[in-house]
Amino acid sequence: MKKNDLGQRLLNLKQDLEEAKSKRSELQGQSKGLMKQLKEEFELDSLDEAQARIEELNEQLDNLQSALNDALERAEEAFSNDE
Repeated sequence: MKKNDLGQRLLNLKQDLEEAKSKRSELQGQSKGLMKQLKEEFELDSLDEAQARIEELNEQLDNLQSALNDALERAEEAFSNDE
C-alpha cells in the first residue's frame, strides 16, 4: 500500500469521525430538547413515565369508546322500539 493511499484513508476516517461527532452532538441536543418539552408540557421526567401515561390514556380511550358504542346501541334500540 502506498503512503498516499494510507494517508487518504486516514484523512477519510478522520472526516468520518468528525461527522459522527457532529451528528452525535446534534442528536444529544434534540434529545435534551424533547425531554424538556416532555417535562414542560406533560410533567413527565422519563420515557418510561411517558410510555406508562400513553398506556393509561389508551385504556381510558378504549373505555370511552366502549361506553359510546353501548350508548349508541341503546339509542338505536330505543328508536327501533318506537317505530
